[in-house]
Amino acid sequence: MKGILLFALLLLAICALSLGINAALPSPDGALFAIAILLSAAFTAVCLCIELGEGRIDDMGDVINVIETGRSMRLTLAAYALGCSLAAAITVLVYRGLLSA
Repeated sequence: MKGILLFALLLLAICALSLGINAALPSPDGALFAIAILLSAAFTAVCLCIELGEGRIDDMGDVINVIETGRSMRLTLAAYALGCSLAAAITVLVYRGLLSA
């Protein structure tokens, strides 16, 4: 259960990161990336709660195993959407940083 709490703290850190991205990027881009990250993080948290309630996962290793094997399509899609949203936002931040240098 300690691993699940760590995963929840990671999701909270991702939400804080999305607020930082919102502040770092100009008006429409920052808000769009922040919304995409927050929605996918919220969906990941909801899917994680559903999987916990159904008894499919008990520990952090189970979460990773369920995502890797695709046993839970909801959690797998939510995790991939979160990863893609974060990767896109960081790519735009790096690109804008390289252009301004």
